[in-house]
Amino acid sequence: MQKIFFSFLIIFFVGLVIGYSSFSIRNPKFENLGTEEMYKRIIKERDYAINKAVEAGVYECCINPPCSMCYMEANQWNNWKAGTCACDDLIAKGKEPCPQCQAKLCGARDSSCNLKKTE
Repeated sequence: MQKIFFSFLIIFFVGLVIGYSSFSIRNPKFENLGTEEMYKRIIKERDYAINKAVEAGVYECCINPPCSMCYMEANQWNNWKAGTCACDDLIAKGKEPCPQCQAKLCGARDSSCNLKKTE
């Protein structure tokens, strides 16, 4: 009986070590990545977080894919609350959205197009 118990115990620990090693290889620590890989991971995680904020209804961006400017910093376009976006509401009120949204909506480097609603 003890041999069976120890066999299962050894198999369990071997499986645990193999599983952890496999996970570590697929998901290396951030500080062990090169600068290019760090950048890619940050962008991927930022975009995931923005999508979660959209799903939660706190990120009401006017462009698709949503801007990242409002998510990354508190500013006048998100009522000074990073992680949120109010550009959609601003346009509905006849105000200008953040520069990133405005540039994409205008389709040019010169984002001087008239986005204000006429009444």
